[in-house]
Amino acid sequence: MVNFFGMPFAAAYLPYAYLLMGYAINNQTIPVDILHGMCVGHVYFYMACIVPKVLGRRRAVIYTPVILVDLCHWLEGGVGNDDNGGVAPPLPDVDGIIGG
Repeated sequence: MVNFFGMPFAAAYLPYAYLLMGYAINNQTIPVDILHGMCVGHVYFYMACIVPKVLGRRRAVIYTPVILVDLCHWLEGGVGNDDNGGVAPPLPDVDGIIGG
């Protein structure tokens, strides 16, 4: 659950709240940048999580580069990658996610 300007709702709907807010702020024009981000996010999710399950593979078709994962861990104060030999990371568990 997230709180967006005093209105609580499920975090899965946060992009739609941003889209609605952008529409209101941009003088009733559709914010193309937010729509573009939503489309890219959906394509990445399906390529990384759904397509490998459908094809019966154990690894993702596309995955986040290890250097970016290490950077995020470093920014959060955690440790870096455990050096798995450059192999793609395993698929995340998406059973509890909407659409997963």
